[in-house]
Amino acid sequence: MTTPIGATGFIKGLPADVRNKLLERGQLQRFAKGQLIQQRGDKAREFWYVKSGYVQIGRYGVDGQLTLFALLGPTETFGELAFLGNFDRTVDAIAGSDAELFRIGQAEFQSLIDADASAARLLLQTMAHTIQQAFDLVEAGRSQSVPQRLALVLLQLHGNRDDGADIRITQQELANLVGVSRVSLGKALKQMERQGCLECGYNNIRVSDRAGIEALTV
Repeated sequence: MTTPIGATGFIKGLPADVRNKLLERGQLQRFAKGQLIQQRGDKAREFWYVKSGYVQIGRYGVDGQLTLFALLGPTETFGELAFLGNFDRTVDAIAGSDAELFRIGQAEFQSLIDADASAARLLLQTMAHTIQQAFDLVEAGRSQSVPQRLALVLLQLHGNRDDGADIRITQQELANLVGVSRVSLGKALKQMERQGCLECGYNNIRVSDRAGIEALTV
């Protein structure tokens, strides 16, 4: 099972003052929809904070098709584990929409630590919590039903928007995020449609009853 979207948020877990200092040092970069942000096998010289838009995290196969692992939105981060561990990238990252991202490299990261000695320990503590949360989510996913896992992913994609908001995503992308087959996903979506929670369209899901979806997570 893949880790659900929104499972990690390294920077947003920091105290506000430390988070703001780090972002102030970052370099704002803009990416058009479909543009490659990082490629598997690259040297990890930075990590990224999503200011606006969405980023697809996955791996391109030999057939050129992207297997989607996660869809990250504003306040989410990615690339920090490879950056801090000095690993090569293990996933591809592509702008799922026009997006603005803060690039935080070694110079920006070191500048914060040099300016605030306590920041280093806070950064390490936050990273440890982030890793533990990812493990907890994977473990919890083993005991959750497909509708429960789908409901959690839909709620994360929906964010804090009102009923009637659309989620632009294909069913195959959604199946990859939930970690199930397309057939299993289709059955769970039909169940939610019958209950009046959502409406499925072409590459689109309209949330009709957020409270009804929330009820499926328990």
